[in-house]
Amino acid sequence: MPGLVSATTLENYIATYNPQQASQISYNIIRVSNKYQLDPLLVSSIYSIESKYNNNAVSSAGALGIAQLLPGTAMEMGSDPYSIESNIEGGAKYFRMMVDLHANKGDEKYNYALASYNAGPGNVVDSIPSYTYGYIQDVNDEYLHQKSIITDISSTYSIKPIVGNNNSIETNSINSATDKQRLLAKLQLLKKLYELKANMH
Repeated sequence: MPGLVSATTLENYIATYNPQQASQISYNIIRVSNKYQLDPLLVSSIYSIESKYNNNAVSSAGALGIAQLLPGTAMEMGSDPYSIESNIEGGAKYFRMMVDLHANKGDEKYNYALASYNAGPGNVVDSIPSYTYGYIQDVNDEYLHQKSIITDISSTYSIKPIVGNNNSIETNSINSATDKQRLLAKLQLLKKLYELKANMH
């Protein structure tokens, strides 16, 4: 993390990683965050952890760009992962779907959504997998850092502690296979709703 300690703007913060494209990236993060009703600093924090705002980033698993979308996910989101604007949009749309998928998780829905963004929704059903804890913590730490120095963005996200498998509010006598099918069906329905919405505009 660059040694920023004084107040700055989102664009200037991103410029410490990607000066050539900071204006375009910050503009699009704010635009899609408003569109999908997400905290721009949370979206920015996800992208910082995923790629350090580098649209040429490619993971070992083949995830692409600023939002680190797998090609199949990018296609589902109607996103061109090689376009900065489209990659940022696709990541925010996907994260919004993950938040909506876990709307029944109460205060922990964002932790579930972050785990799903990191590991895939099929791996996050009854509880948050422990192997995603580090990712969630990294995003939350980055969010607190950005919130402490970025002055041109209002923040609304409230960090909640990760509840381990033994304490998960979703493990009380739920049939795992049935619940997983229900959540995946809900994800497919949300995907269709977003597609319908996109076609109407």
